[in-house]
Amino acid sequence: MSSTIRELASQILALCTQLEQTCNEADIAPPSLSADTRSSFWSNSEIEATRSIAIGLLEELTVLIQGPQEFLHEFVASHWDHGALYAFLHSQTLEYIASSGRASIEDLESQSGIPADKLVRILGLLRCRHIVDEPEKGVYTLTAVSEELFRDRDSRACLEFQLFETRIASAHLADALARKPNGFGMEMYDWHACHPDKGERFRRAMRGVSRALDPADSLIEGYIQQHTPTNKTKIVEIGGRYGFASVSLVQKHPELSFEVRSDSQDFLDRGSAQVPSSCLERISFKHCQSVFESPPTCDTHTVWLYVIRNLLWNWSDTDVVRLMRAIKQGMGASTRILVTDGVSPVSGQFPLHEEIAYRRRDITTMSMHNVKQRTHEEWVGVFKQATPSVRVESTLGRSSHVYKGLWEISFVDE
Repeated sequence: MSSTIRELASQILALCTQLEQTCNEADIAPPSLSADTRSSFWSNSEIEATRSIAIGLLEELTVLIQGPQEFLHEFVASHWDHGALYAFLHSQTLEYIASSGRASIEDLESQSGIPADKLVRILGLLRCRHIVDEPEKGVYTLTAVSEELFRDRDSRACLEFQLFETRIASAHLADALARKPNGFGMEMYDWHACHPDKGERFRRAMRGVSRALDPADSLIEGYIQQHTPTNKTKIVEIGGRYGFASVSLVQKHPELSFEVRSDSQDFLDRGSAQVPSSCLERISFKHCQSVFESPPTCDTHTVWLYVIRNLLWNWSDTDVVRLMRAIKQGMGASTRILVTDGVSPVSGQFPLHEEIAYRRRDITTMSMHNVKQRTHEEWVGVFKQATPSVRVESTLGRSSHVYKGLWEISFVDE
């Protein structure tokens, strides 16, 4: 951080001027936080890079103006904002304001059961964060931020998971490093099994992340578009704890057939329920006793790709190698394995304001699952342990919050 206040401000002004000019030329409505906002400003790919650079400079300027003490105080105090937001969502206050358009504090007290003198303090903090608006004293409406929470249920589930489970895990991180695996005292998936409502919310959360932030499916789709199979047209997907790539792919590629294999009938049933009836003839869901089973001999003549999506991130190196070797037993010469999973970036690989989201994921996997998110080099190193004949081709993709790798794995004659 060697830039001066003036230098940063000048760069920010130039970028904002550029954004405004691009929006005018492309007929993009200017952004607004009012609830009726309909603008592609936040999602338009033409201005994404400029927006990102401006955000990074704004954050740098903010810290420079704040100074160490004020920065640290704001940095640690935000957990109260998170607590207020979770109480707001948990109490169904969002739904009531959305349904009524304008809600008085008396009405909100009645529907939520939260005393007005407490609720008004929660809403007061959220108003400062642009999550609600107070057009007149004691009357509340939504903003563009809270309307997004109301409209996208899966993304909301993701935020509620972050506001509850991950805050528990992060609060216990220091103790977990010394004494226990995480803040739940057990594997997180076991905790979700004991709390089915939270488990179902987590499934919706992962579906929301996959749709909005996870580049895994787009990486797989990009590979399929660039590689046309010659005589094999079947894709076998293995795993799928909280979703299958095949469910969306089967709808996009009528020229391909799919088979999903998992050792969980529950996962298979969830995936099957999401497939349109018009596609059911081209996709099957097969229960297997273990994903480490060698593929059936018929795979040699029919399977083009084995897809392993977001499955191996919490596996040991030993189990990853074991799975690669098991699949290899049934692979034909032209068959490939596609693995897509999270990647921990190299320090300084991205601007700080972008890297921070990926570093949070490093801490999340460590705190909640007691596992390490691998770097790209570590992923390739694990795959190469499978056999000396392995070949690995890499493609990397990212969104604002997720950094993903896609590895094409093949084997040459040993």
